[in-house]
Amino acid sequence: MYCPVPKVATKTLLTVMLYMHVRDISEHLDNNWTNVDAARARMEQMINISVFLQDLQQNGITIPEEEEPKSLAAFLRIYLNILRFGSINGTSSSPPVNPWRLRFTFAFPYLRLHSLSNLSQIFSPSYTRAIFVRHPFERLASAYKERIAMLTKDRIQPEPEYDAMREMICRRRNWNKEVPQSSQQRDGCKGTIPSFEDFIRYILVNNGKPGVVAKMNYHWQPYSVLCQVCKFQYNFIGKYETFNDHFIYFLKRFNLSDWNIQKPNGASGLTKWDYQKFYLTLPDELICQLLRLYDEDFRFFNYRVDDYINRPTLIQNCK
Repeated sequence: MYCPVPKVATKTLLTVMLYMHVRDISEHLDNNWTNVDAARARMEQMINISVFLQDLQQNGITIPEEEEPKSLAAFLRIYLNILRFGSINGTSSSPPVNPWRLRFTFAFPYLRLHSLSNLSQIFSPSYTRAIFVRHPFERLASAYKERIAMLTKDRIQPEPEYDAMREMICRRRNWNKEVPQSSQQRDGCKGTIPSFEDFIRYILVNNGKPGVVAKMNYHWQPYSVLCQVCKFQYNFIGKYETFNDHFIYFLKRFNLSDWNIQKPNGASGLTKWDYQKFYLTLPDELICQLLRLYDEDFRFFNYRVDDYINRPTLIQNCK
């Protein structure tokens, strides 16, 4: 069991999880059918693989005509190569796969391993319950940088929900100023990038009310809530700050020690200081509200507030 926390190397980790899922399916197809829904398997054999080749092509991965798979087993082998090596044959290079964009997990609905007979199995000592975490303030700044401060024209693929969110933040800022808005002024919010402070004010609106945090966008929702940390009591906890070491150990645990770890998918290249700068001018009352919002993330995973906020008196007063 892996709980994906956005902005914590999720593309890399989800690609690994998808690989393990596809690998299990492939091995069962090759070796036995005892854990496959045999009653519907024949329907699966008739599936049009070209649809999924087109899906790969839309994500920048083209399979030469002479290497196109003729069977489901051959397709799965190519797909495993793409996930593991970034190429169809383990040698040539392809763009990194974005697991959020691929529809493979919904593509073969009848080839699924049996579900757990009893949900309590998840809590057994032999079951791996994995989560990777990141300093709450760095994760929040990263979410702002890549979801709010980046316009559609600069993205590989459109994300209209964040376009709408940027406009809403802009309009709320104008409403708070009690300035009457004409339609022309409202249109002026299109294509604007809100400041980090305006973004923080937007996500903190009503967050003290019951149920509001539970409905937050998962890119900045506390992962103690998102992943129900107290309930599942994760027995594998990796940290973004020491990702390579923890990721290597994670791979060894699942016999994937030769996975290509040279460059995590979607790495931003920003430094700690790049993220710290966002908090330099943030008003004190917003800092206190953020500390309350992410209190459990800080406490459960031993993160220090003063790694990002150099205001000792304020921090003490907030507590």
